[in-house]
Amino acid sequence: MRKDVITRNIERLTDSEPAQEPLEPMSAWKWNKLYRLARQYGIGPWIADGIRRHEDDFYMNIPAGTRQQLLELKGEKDKELLERYHLETGRRLSAKYRYSKYSLQVYLSDFIHTIKNIEE
Repeated sequence: MRKDVITRNIERLTDSEPAQEPLEPMSAWKWNKLYRLARQYGIGPWIADGIRRHEDDFYMNIPAGTRQQLLELKGEKDKELLERYHLETGRRLSAKYRYSKYSLQVYLSDFIHTIKNIEE
């Protein structure tokens, strides 16, 4: 399952371990998207703690306004909200990449092979 840079950075920011992997560089648009996801799923406190842990990352290029918004997100760290985010993200990604053109070609090839065997 392929993940986009926003999802990978959210995973790094919400990881409760000390910063092990550095954040990947993102554009201002992607940081704003991360902010909207944090608000939508209620994982702002997790993200804010992650930003503080990753302060020294070379690629920490959050626009100042977005950084301030992320650090000001209210709420308590709710493990259920974080788990819901991961569950819904996993579902969305698996649905998005479930059927690649190659998997459909293999399925079609198997289907045609089965039909030919039935006809014989």
